[in-house]
Amino acid sequence: MQFTIDNASNRPVYQQIVDQVKRDVALGRLVRDDKLPTVRRLAAQLVINPNTIAKAYRQMEQEGIITTKPGAGAFIALLDSNLSEIVRARIICERLEMVIVEAFHLQVQKESLREWFEKALEKFKFSPEKGLKNE
Repeated sequence: MQFTIDNASNRPVYQQIVDQVKRDVALGRLVRDDKLPTVRRLAAQLVINPNTIAKAYRQMEQEGIITTKPGAGAFIALLDSNLSEIVRARIICERLEMVIVEAFHLQVQKESLREWFEKALEKFKFSPEKGLKNE
């Protein structure tokens, strides 16, 4: 896996790492039991503080995206959300609202936003019957 850090981004570096792993899992580029680089190796590759990588890995482990095995490293976990439907809806709705606010300030037309949303659903192989799935 190749990580890219955008130093001009307003997102913290650790969050950019989390975002990239989540995206690659959603796209099927990373699957269960794939090994992530070690904290030290990734820190050297990105030329950033190892604590930043460790923070990203801790967050992903707390979210159930990865599991860590002492002495073996970090691996993509079996994604099985234990969150209730109400909690999932709240999380997704909050994020969608952030996108809508941003679209408002960029003066994006409602129809364009819908079209882009549909394209994104297609890109991630969304099936209305089964939800998002990386096949």
